[in-house]
Amino acid sequence: MSMESSAPQPTTLQTDLEPDAIGLLGATMQAITHIAPAIAGFLFTAFIVSLAGIQAPLAYFIGFLIVLMLGTTLAQLARHMPSAGGYYTYISRAIHPRAGFITSWMYILYSPIVGGPLAGFFGFILAGFLKESYGIDLPWLPWAAILFFAPLTAYLQWEGIKLSTRFMVITGGLEMIIVMALAVSGFIHAPAGITLSVFDPSQVSDWTLFALAVVFTVQGLTGWEASAPLAEETKDPKRNVPLSVLLSIVIIGSFLVIVFWGLITGFGNDADAVVNSPVLPALGLAHEVWGSADVIIMFALLNSVAAVSIACANVGTRMWYSMARSGSFPSALAKVHPVHKTPTNAILVQMVLNLGMGFIGLILFTPDVSFFFFVGLVLVLGVTVAYLLANLAVFMFYRKEHPDEFNWIYHFIFPLVSSAALIYAIYKSFPQPEPYIWAPLLDGVWLLIGILILVYLKIRGNEEWLEKAGQSIGDSV
Repeated sequence: MSMESSAPQPTTLQTDLEPDAIGLLGATMQAITHIAPAIAGFLFTAFIVSLAGIQAPLAYFIGFLIVLMLGTTLAQLARHMPSAGGYYTYISRAIHPRAGFITSWMYILYSPIVGGPLAGFFGFILAGFLKESYGIDLPWLPWAAILFFAPLTAYLQWEGIKLSTRFMVITGGLEMIIVMALAVSGFIHAPAGITLSVFDPSQVSDWTLFALAVVFTVQGLTGWEASAPLAEETKDPKRNVPLSVLLSIVIIGSFLVIVFWGLITGFGNDADAVVNSPVLPALGLAHEVWGSADVIIMFALLNSVAAVSIACANVGTRMWYSMARSGSFPSALAKVHPVHKTPTNAILVQMVLNLGMGFIGLILFTPDVSFFFFVGLVLVLGVTVAYLLANLAVFMFYRKEHPDEFNWIYHFIFPLVSSAALIYAIYKSFPQPEPYIWAPLLDGVWLLIGILILVYLKIRGNEEWLEKAGQSIGDSV
C-alpha cells in the first residue's frame, strides 16, 4: 500500500469578497459610471469647445481612439490576472512589487479622492441653479452635498457589491438617457441646421489648441479601468472584465461624440455661443428647448455624482483590500464583513477621505476651483503614472510570461502611441495659473511619501509582501 506524502499541498489564492456577485452588465456600468457621462458631457463642454471650436466632436473621436489603445492594454493584463488589486497586481507581477506599490500609491490621487470635491462642486452648481431660476439662495449647499453623498456612498458599499452595482446601473442608465435626450433635442432644435463640418479636420483653425482639446478629451474619458478591481466579485472575470473595459470605452466614446455634436448643433453651430453661455451650456440649451423642465439636467447631474462616487469608492476600497491582503498596507484594511462580503474598514477610510477632501477643498478654494484642482489636475497626474507603467507592464508581461501570445500591435505599438499621447498631455497641461500650478508639487510630495514608506518597510524587514503583491485569484500560494 502506497503512503501519502506528508509534504504540504499547494493552495490557490482565494478571495474573501463575494465571488460571482456581478456579471458583464454590472462590470460595464461600474466603468461607465466612473467615466460619468453627464459630468463629462456637461461640465467640460465650454472648455473643450473653447479649444477645438465646433470641431470638438472630432477632438473627442480622436481622444476616444487613444483611450481605446489604453483600454486594450488593461484588457490584455486583466485577462490573465483577475484581482481586486487591479494595476497594483498587474505592475507588481510584470515589473516589480515596489513599482506596483508606487502605482497604487499614486492611484490614491485618482479614484479615491473624487467623491468629496465632486459632491461640493455639484452643491455649488445646484445652489447657482436655484438662485438663478427660483431666487432661492442656499450658499451652504456645497457642504451639505458632501455630508449627504459620503455616507450614502459608504452605506451602499457596506451593504454589498450587488446593491451598489444595482444602484449604479439604475442611476447611470437614467443619466445616459437624459444626456442623450438633450443631444437629440439639440439636433431637433438645430437653429442653423445639422452639419458634418464638426468632423472636418480642414476646418480646424488652430491645431495647437485642437491638440490640447484632444488631450483633455483623453482625460475626460478616464474611468474605463474601474471594472478591473471588481474582478474577484465578477462572474468569469478573465472574460467579463476585459470585455467590460472595451465595451465601456466604445459605448461612452461614441456617446460623448454624439452628445457634443448635439449640444453644438443646438447652439446653432456657434462655438462662441457655447463658450460664452452665462450658465452651463447644457442648462442653457435645456432651458431653450425644454423650458422649465431644464431641472431634469440637475437630476442627471445628481445621478451622475451618486453613481461616480460609488464607482470611485469601489475602486479605492478593493485596491486597499488587495494591498492589505498582500501585506503592503495595514492588515485592518483587509477585514471583510462576514455577511455582506465587503471590505468594511476600507469603506470607512474611504468615507473619511471623501469628507476630508471635500471639506479641505471648500476651505482652501471655491467649490469649482477645488473640483478642477483635485479632479482636473491632481487626479490626472496621479493616474498618468498608472497608465504609463501599465503600458510598460503589458510589454514585459507578455514577453516574459506569454511570449507565444505576444502581439506587436497590442503589446508594443498601442502602448507606445498612447504613452506618447499621455506625456504630451502632461506637457501641454502646464504651466497653469495659481492655484493649479501647485498640482504637480502636491503629486510630487505624495510620490516622495510613497517612496519613504517603501524605505520604511525595507528597514523594518517587512518584505514578505513582495512575494504576494503580484498574485491573482487562482495563483498558487
